[in-house]
Amino acid sequence: SAFDRFRAGEKAALTRRQERGMTLFFGKAKCHNCHSEPTFADGRFHNLGVGMKEFKSDQGRSEITKDTTDIGKFKTPSLREIAATAPYMHDGSLKSLEEVIDFYDAGGNPNPNINPRLRALSLTPEEKVDLIAFLHSLSGEGWRCISAPREFPQ
Repeated sequence: SAFDRFRAGEKAALTRRQERGMTLFFGKAKCHNCHSEPTFADGRFHNLGVGMKEFKSDQGRSEITKDTTDIGKFKTPSLREIAATAPYMHDGSLKSLEEVIDFYDAGGNPNPNINPRLRALSLTPEEKVDLIAFLHSLSGEGWRCISAPREFPQ
């Protein structure tokens, strides 16, 4: 990905907008707290309030653990290839990266189990565009050259 090339020392791999978005991702927005390198996921479960406004809220991890503090918690997905994997969130409720950024900018959907680190971000319109540009830099092209094996081990 452009981000990987940038991290490897190719400073021209990111556009200025993507660099500004990267600064937001790791700085003001603190996205890296849950979406950490290299996979841009932390392997943990968090409640962002997705699915919590419905009549019967989405129980999330608590369906398995039976722990009420796990209500609404879902595993953090990787942001690799995020630009090509719409719709977003575990329930597909957000149709674009713009909607995702607006959701996070608002601080998620308030509920009793929301992740305490989630907060309103107060991003400007330009910062939102920069952040989305950075997310696009996490997509690569190498996987498109991969072909299926012709033979399988016997």
